[in-house]
Parts: sequence; C-alpha cells; structure tokens
Amino acid sequence: MINQRSILVVDDETDFLSSIRRLLRKEPYAVLTADNGKTALNLLSEKEISIVLSDYRMPGINGLALLQHVRAQYPQILTIMLTAISEIELAMKAINEAGVYKFFLKPVEIHDLKLTLKRALEHLDLVEERNGLRRELNVRDTLLQRLENKCPGITKVERDKSGVYILKE
Repeated sequence: MINQRSILVVDDETDFLSSIRRLLRKEPYAVLTADNGKTALNLLSEKEISIVLSDYRMPGINGLALLQHVRAQYPQILTIMLTAISEIELAMKAINEAGVYKFFLKPVEIHDLKLTLKRALEHLDLVEERNGLRRELNVRDTLLQRLENKCPGITKVERDKSGVYILKE
C-alpha cells in the first residue's frame, strides 16, 4: 500500500467521535471525523477516503442518505453503518440501497470494529491489485493483437494429442 488510507467517521455525537479518534489513533490509517452529513460530503470532495463509517440518526442528512450518496458518487469507497436502532428494515435498506459493507449496532465493540476495518482495507487492497492486474492484462492483450496483425498466425499455439507444443519451422 503506497498511500495511507483514510477512514471518515460521521456521527452527530461529538463524544463518540472523540472516543473513536482516541481508540483508533494507533491504527495504520488516518481517521477523519465529521459531525454531520454536510461536513462529511465536503470532506469526501476534498480528501481521498477509503471507508465511510456513519451513524444513522443525524440531523439534516441521515446516515442512510449519506451512504447512498457515497455509493452513487464514490463507488470505490466502502461504507459501514452504525446505529442504536435495531430494525431489520433499516439494515436491509442499508445493505440493498446503500451497499453497506457492514452494519453495527451501538454500542459498538471496538475489537469487532477494528477487525472489520482491517478486513475492509484488505478487501480494498485486493480490489486495487485485481484492477492493476486487469490493466496489465489489457496492455499485454493489445500488444499481442498488434503482433498478430503484423505477423498473422504468430500467436497461434498448437499441441499434439499428449499436450506437447508443436513448433513449426
């Protein structure tokens, strides 16, 4: 990982934001905080964010609306929802409409949260690696196609019945 990852935590409870900042201060990622959806949207437009962790109940833009916006405008960002409300409908909406990676009920167990963040960042690393490999494969395919256009048949490979490559002279 070349750049340090950033996690944006959004909650209108400033005490919660302070505790999260303190509990995650030694983790290998930057922790940014916002106390409302509007501030979160501003940070998203200014900073490179890997994960958005948002509370559901907030004045103005609620967490579901915020995470739906993140999904639409920043599909590469993983989202996690926190809430004190234990409603199955909310969890289903968060997953189906906002594509949340994980749904936590408050109070959140910090060990579970840290483990989820670690796995989410590993997931993002794997996605980036996959995308890089796909780009590399596309470049190689283009080069092979150019070679084939220049010298027809050069990329054709034949094998005999036992699987041994046949080289034509």
